[in-house]
Amino acid sequence: MGRGGIRPWEAIGRYRRYWLSTFILLPAGGAALVLHRVLADRLPPGLEIPTLVIFALLFAWISAGFWTALVGFVLLIRGTTDTAPGSPERRLAEPRPRSRVAILMPIYNEEVERVAAGLQATYKSLQQAGALAHFEFFLLSDTRDPAIWLREELVWSALCQALNAFGRIHYRRRPINNKAKSGNVADFCRRWGRDYEYMVVLDADSVMNGETLYRMLEMMEGNPQVGIIQTQPLAVNRETLYARLQQFAQHVYGPIFSAGLRFWQLGDGHYIGHNAILRTAPFTEYCALPVLPGRAPLGGPLLSHDFVEAALMAKSGWEVWFVPSLPGSYEEVPPTLIDDLKRDRRWAQGNLQHLRLLAGEGLRSAHRFLFINGAMSFLAAPLWGLFLILGALGSLHWANASGDGRMGLFDWHGLADPVPFWLVGITATLLLSPKLMAVLWVLYQRNQRERFGGVLHLTVSMFFESLFSILMAPIRMAFHSQFVLQTLMGSGVRWGGQVRGDQETSWREALRTFGWCSALGLVLTGTLYPLLGIWHFVWLIPILGGLTAAVPIAAWTSRPSLGRWARRHRLFVIPEEVRVPPELRALAADSVAYLPHIDGDPFVQVVVDPRFNAIHTALQRNRTSAWPRAASLCHKALEKGPQELNSRERNILLSDRQSMLALHRAVWSMADRERLAAWGLADEAD
Repeated sequence: MGRGGIRPWEAIGRYRRYWLSTFILLPAGGAALVLHRVLADRLPPGLEIPTLVIFALLFAWISAGFWTALVGFVLLIRGTTDTAPGSPERRLAEPRPRSRVAILMPIYNEEVERVAAGLQATYKSLQQAGALAHFEFFLLSDTRDPAIWLREELVWSALCQALNAFGRIHYRRRPINNKAKSGNVADFCRRWGRDYEYMVVLDADSVMNGETLYRMLEMMEGNPQVGIIQTQPLAVNRETLYARLQQFAQHVYGPIFSAGLRFWQLGDGHYIGHNAILRTAPFTEYCALPVLPGRAPLGGPLLSHDFVEAALMAKSGWEVWFVPSLPGSYEEVPPTLIDDLKRDRRWAQGNLQHLRLLAGEGLRSAHRFLFINGAMSFLAAPLWGLFLILGALGSLHWANASGDGRMGLFDWHGLADPVPFWLVGITATLLLSPKLMAVLWVLYQRNQRERFGGVLHLTVSMFFESLFSILMAPIRMAFHSQFVLQTLMGSGVRWGGQVRGDQETSWREALRTFGWCSALGLVLTGTLYPLLGIWHFVWLIPILGGLTAAVPIAAWTSRPSLGRWARRHRLFVIPEEVRVPPELRALAADSVAYLPHIDGDPFVQVVVDPRFNAIHTALQRNRTSAWPRAASLCHKALEKGPQELNSRERNILLSDRQSMLALHRAVWSMADRERLAAWGLADEAD
């Protein structure tokens, strides 16, 4: 049926989610009852009840991941693609001659050469696929640094010239970058959205295969009820040990989770904000982000926009599909633990804001669940911490109540009660079995084994990746707990520029960022070992060991040299390194060797160089409201030299076409040698 009625996949989706809820809630309730049997006679209600509640919540959360992985594993082993009625893969249509797609790449103080290389790789892939006629590219800049801004303009011009793509690759910089990336995309929709039926949103580090982009267009053309199609971007191209661990984990474990997510979601899928195609008209009409009542960080503008945009699209009757089977979608991950946690800090605030939308009228239940699951990604950390604290308090209570001084809730020595071991075993199974299933799936595919380094290297890589995950889990728990507390206490953050290239974390920076974690681990180790004894203490070694080793873990895993050593020894290998796709080969440094180089101060160059000045002024408007201020700044620059202008003053001049033309003419009309020298033109006075 149409968007207003019941669609074929909806009944299937409800049925599947009913069983998912059952598989999550019943075992969690049963496990809590079993734990109640153990704790009832040993703890007072004030300790027992919160322990049981937190245990049930955490058990349900890890159960959701387990069942998602199990369903995905079964689907992949059976070789059946989940193409439920109404799924976009079932209906493809040849794009109409006038079908137009805008490929948007929002950027903010990025490494311009990497942006150009990625855009060029995607452009050439579309060209080779014979699909370029339907696509145009937009570099949408929110850059504030005038030096990077001017570099962007020169690189855009050179890229268009090299690809003969003037009129197909566009550049626009917003003077005011309100609402960050979501505001950038919204600004495009208001200005140019009506000219394009679809838009593909990329990140600054995204690369996509041309055939994949064309297939996404075919899906949208064949399924007029679909508003968003989201691919599964694969992490590639990083060399630090930390990034290689993340890349390996995503490539090995990701497919079963992605297949499982698709099974539960169907047309109520998620959107992650990039490497996806969107229908422009409904996105523009329905996906304006709400401003939450109250003050930031829990109020005000939403920090994370993508899940909310998917929910608003679905609320308006449009389908959102996650299609993990689409290949050729790539991204890059943060190179270090510090950079990853910086991103998590922003996500933590954004996902906690989403909880305030749960009661929103008309939202579909699947998207409410996505809001809860996203928030639990961060709330789980303080919940685990509270669970451990309650366990410690319970042990102290039991030791005092029993009168024998033993610090344990359970009779571990006599093994009189096997229930605790069953609970620990079940919990470990839920956490670890998805990794085993993922490796079995890789081994099941004979053609995939060598792409992960072979059976032996794959197994060794999984072991060490799991070891690092265990060690880093308490570090993440500590920081995520801190992020949640900071947000709840009113301390907010904003989106900023992100680190795209490989870089190392110095020991000083690691100590400054993670020193408190290592100190906490050492203090807890020295305090708890004498109290608990070796048998009870051994259960805490993974947690205390990870906290204590936080500083060296952060420093060592940031080393590209260790990442390259691992690759030489076929550890943490991913398929794209064994058989490099053409799009990733195009990212090589020499692919953008033609890009121009700026010597000295970019502001001076854009004033002095006739070609650079012409490119820049062609991209600006006459801002008559700024002329009194701009005239004063022009006089200051000419009298005192450009070095006397700060970044804000330079931005005012750079944003006004008439001011930059006037400065260019005035500088070339100077006769004073000293003033000319300030602009690098002393020789012109001779």
